[in-house]
Amino acid sequence: MSRAFFLMFASLILCTSQVMADGLKISVIGAGNVGGTLGTLWVKAGHSVMFSSRHPEELTDLVRTAGPNAQAGSVSEAAAWGDVIVLSVPYGAMPALSEQLKGKLDGKVVFSTSNPFSGRDGDVGRKALDLGVALADQQYLPGVHLVRAFNAIGFASMKSEAGKGKAIPTFADDAQARDVGARLVRDAGFVPVLLPLARANEGLPGGPLSGVLSEAELKQRLGL
Repeated sequence: MSRAFFLMFASLILCTSQVMADGLKISVIGAGNVGGTLGTLWVKAGHSVMFSSRHPEELTDLVRTAGPNAQAGSVSEAAAWGDVIVLSVPYGAMPALSEQLKGKLDGKVVFSTSNPFSGRDGDVGRKALDLGVALADQQYLPGVHLVRAFNAIGFASMKSEAGKGKAIPTFADDAQARDVGARLVRDAGFVPVLLPLARANEGLPGGPLSGVLSEAELKQRLGL
């Protein structure tokens, strides 16, 4: 093998590895405790994050804390900018958000941490719980690659348990959603345990898969 060919081959391998290692552009819609904590963990892992809310001018401190790869924007700006859209909003906001984002998320991976509560979210929450939260998500956001995770772990535990081998039930059906969802769970410092969307209600607060569990403990609950 000539030196020139070897150098070209090595350069190609290096470039390929770099592409594979490149971070994602993650838009976090709803930059409260959960969205802010996860977004910050992802910035630390090498991703670029846009935090968004109805008042992006109030996110200055969060952006500064997260790091140089963080920025703030409006919800519409975030929907257009991100490769992955993370929803961390009260579930009662879903009907209005669905109208605002209609057609803007088609084909994108949507990573939802949002949970319906019948008390807080009224009829919207009750209907989502009865129908199944993943089916409700898909009705509000048709045409996306849906994954649900971090639905039954508080933001304080996200901070304190990251990197300690704790498992996160990660619900998705299609390959793109599973792959991206698993990557983001790992990059936040947790172990993804992949499950179908049909079981997403089990991962809601108070459900059989809720709590801070090791991978072995979670799989034991699943009978695996």
